Amino acid sequence: MARIELNNNQLRLIQRALDFYSRVGIGQFEVIKEHPTFERHLSNELKLMNGRTDYNRFHQVRDSVDAMLIHPRNMLMQDPSHPRNGSWGIHNKKVDESCREAYDIIQVIRHEFWKADETRSNITVDSSVHLVTKDTGNIKVTL
Repeated sequence: MARIELNNNQLRLIQRALDFYSRVGIGQFEVIKEHPTFERHLSNELKLMNGRTDYNRFHQVRDSVDAMLIHPRNMLMQDPSHPRNGSWGIHNKKVDESCREAYDIIQVIRHEFWKADETRSNITVDSSVHLVTKDTGNIKVTL
């Protein structure tokens, strides 16, 4: 059994990276524009004279990127009619098992952060864990 020690920020980075991986794997290419590098760069590039970001232009660029990502995603899916905001679900047989494994790890991590939050709510997605891949019992996270 492998073991890794991380601080909470590093663990959240792994959670975000696995989320990115699983979302791209089901065809949610629009997450590319949400990468912190591109969000920060675009925000800085679209500064007004007063130093604030022009969020009208910011969202126009992001909407254009979303529209442009439909074609390559649909080419990879071999489905030219797949809708803009559609994707394969995590349980779709076309999705690689590694995406479901990543999703299970994400669930365990976010549940541990939920348990550590004294102001947590029981009606949020992170309040429970529903694992779907084999060997999920091996996933252990302790904060």
